[in-house]
Amino acid sequence: MGAGFEEMKSIVIFGSGIAGLSAAHELAQLGYSVTVYEATDQAGGFFRSARLGKDNMPTEYSWHGMGPWYHNAFDLMQKIPFSEKGSIYDLALSRPVDFGIFPDTAKAQFYAGFKSIPKMFRMNTREFITWSYVMLKAWTSNNRSTSKYDKLNAAQTWKPFLKDTAYKTWRSCFGPWIGSDWSKVSLHTTGDFFRKQLTTKPPHEHKADHEGPAWTQEAGIGWLLFKGPSSEYLFTPWIKHLKKMGVKFYWEKSLTKLEFDGTTITSAFCGDDKIQGDGYILAINPFITAEILSKTPELEKQEQLKLFKPLIQGGPHIQVSFRLAFSEEIKFPRKRTAVVVSDSEFNLTLFAVEQVWDKEVDLGQNIKSLWTGTSCISSAPGKIYHKPVNNCTKEEFIEEVTAQILSCGALNELIKEANDGKELREFPIIKIEVWHEWKFSPAGITSLQPKWVNSTNTQAFLPAQKTPVSNLFLAGAHTKTQAQVWSIEGAVESGRRAAKAIDDRVGVLNQYQPAWIKFLSGIDDILFTIKAPQLIDSILISLILLIIIYLLA
Repeated sequence: MGAGFEEMKSIVIFGSGIAGLSAAHELAQLGYSVTVYEATDQAGGFFRSARLGKDNMPTEYSWHGMGPWYHNAFDLMQKIPFSEKGSIYDLALSRPVDFGIFPDTAKAQFYAGFKSIPKMFRMNTREFITWSYVMLKAWTSNNRSTSKYDKLNAAQTWKPFLKDTAYKTWRSCFGPWIGSDWSKVSLHTTGDFFRKQLTTKPPHEHKADHEGPAWTQEAGIGWLLFKGPSSEYLFTPWIKHLKKMGVKFYWEKSLTKLEFDGTTITSAFCGDDKIQGDGYILAINPFITAEILSKTPELEKQEQLKLFKPLIQGGPHIQVSFRLAFSEEIKFPRKRTAVVVSDSEFNLTLFAVEQVWDKEVDLGQNIKSLWTGTSCISSAPGKIYHKPVNNCTKEEFIEEVTAQILSCGALNELIKEANDGKELREFPIIKIEVWHEWKFSPAGITSLQPKWVNSTNTQAFLPAQKTPVSNLFLAGAHTKTQAQVWSIEGAVESGRRAAKAIDDRVGVLNQYQPAWIKFLSGIDDILFTIKAPQLIDSILISLILLIIIYLLA
């Protein structure tokens, strides 16, 4: 028996997002009695999809890719049946997307190895050298990164080293790739993200399919998507499997209060409903968690739990998703083309879902091409109304998004290349839809579920999964993980770590770090302790001093 099994046999989980379901999966397969309570009427949290209109068009909170460092996510997907023919990992994942940077007045550029980075981000040789210098400092810092670089805005850190074109192009990938926009994301988060993306191991092997032979997703390779809407291709089969494992689900049950006797949680309440179990996992977003903890001051004062108020001090992240539905098929000259509209005021990213979705997936009535998109920054003024997303009406937002997409010359050129010279604006748009939970107002945009992401004021306040309260645990990508960024991988890892805090038989896969980075960051830890300059800076200073001494001699 694992540690905790004798003491805790029944586990109550609040939240059926990826973190909560991951914890439920691990504990149920070890024999625990698991019950999940969800505030909404469906699972999936910020990764769910829906079909809400009469036209049956699929919509989603936002489109998400899965990188080569998603080790826990892929490992878990191998254990979830998609159908009688195989697992979600085997049958529901696409081949890698080909992410490109699409400027308004230059050609689209795609990643083709490390040497392609300067061209991709419109850097000259000097800019690339100084860009690499800053990135290397982030990679070779450990304690310095988590306690100093976590407070530095990444875009502002690189700005002195890049001209305006390269600077704006480079920062445009932060929202689409890292998930935290360039006005907020830290140097620590950015450096760690690209280190994982470019150096991760082990690779992930995939079987042959109708597109070709077996293939491998490894460091530097593009991200994977599902072959259909996320709720249909992940959450529906996952919930079905969890129910077969004995997990019980209760929908539209919002946690409202926790009863605390000074040592343990004795019960929880969803409105008037009293809920009891041996252990409790909070797998809900940190804004709601902070609100619930505030109702029990003695609980809110506990270590880890007292971090929630400062954790959410920056407020919710505004990342608005939308769909463009076309009545004609739009082809692309490259397979699985993903787009960063790099000069767009709202930092837009786009993907035509029919490029990877199974043919039998319904795009909606009369829809031949369906583009899913996300506006990644909410504070920058738009092209037409000069208002940020925060203050747009829904109609203004749609006008802005349309204008910014149609202004992208690189995208238009690719469309013309693959569609016999036909321009993007010539394809009829049936409808433009915005995720239904966003409420637009001149006073500020709000969402039914506030979203948290990593920023320059969050790293110090990330709570651990295990709390001082013996039967209370935390899960969610806002907790401490090796993924170190709000992501699907962070959510799965956190759910597994919460389950492991209950039963140490639960396995968690660690993130890979190259030996040379471990070695150099270990040296920098010593330098940081004695308040010396960062390792790369120290090496450069030493070389300059040696050259001066040599010249003077």
